[in-house]
Amino acid sequence: MIDSISDFTLPPGIKRFEDVQKEEASKEIKRTSTLGQAEFLKLMTTQLQHQDPLKPMDNGEFLGQMAQFSTVTGITEMSTALSKITEGFDTQRKMQTVGLIGKDVLVNDTNAELTEAKGLRGLVDLETASNQVQIQISNGAGEVVHIVDMGRKFSGQHTFHWDGVLDSGEKAELGNYAVSAVALNNTGTVNPSVKVYGQVAGVRFVKDSSEVMVELAGRGEIELGDIERIGE
Repeated sequence: MIDSISDFTLPPGIKRFEDVQKEEASKEIKRTSTLGQAEFLKLMTTQLQHQDPLKPMDNGEFLGQMAQFSTVTGITEMSTALSKITEGFDTQRKMQTVGLIGKDVLVNDTNAELTEAKGLRGLVDLETASNQVQIQISNGAGEVVHIVDMGRKFSGQHTFHWDGVLDSGEKAELGNYAVSAVALNNTGTVNPSVKVYGQVAGVRFVKDSSEVMVELAGRGEIELGDIERIGE
């Protein structure tokens, strides 16, 4: 005699209602977990495609986001897919960096190269309006060889250019020169910061590192992150 429903034995192949519910719940958990992976991969891919090539996401930050997702989901198979994304990210960033070769870039430096084609160029950054702004260009001996008189300027960034012609009318020697700025405002004389343009001659990828070095013609290497602007 069967005392209760729980003592009843179902025929082979027939499942209890409670067991069916558990199986469906398990399938739903697995389905939503897989959807989370797809959404995460799409998000990360979009983020990498639209990042600033001059300020790419740090590898540590990228791996940290991957680790957080893996911890939350507990899905170990994500590592293979994410490794492929990382490789694609590095390749894309390298291609973008190689594309800088031959372009003029603005860097926060006071040493600029005078070239036959483009002269010497840069910009001065004024914190306040100035009644008189001058750009002083000095040779390797520290001698001022030319002054670019910019006159009165409002606060902000202002470009300057020297074609390489000296006050005597002669052409200055091509090569590197030191650049500095002097401005006269209501408080007296100040020395605003200057930035100069240089042409990218090559790029170097540091082995086993995310660091990228950029070689400027006649100037040596700088870090990719030191570039503030591409072109004029």
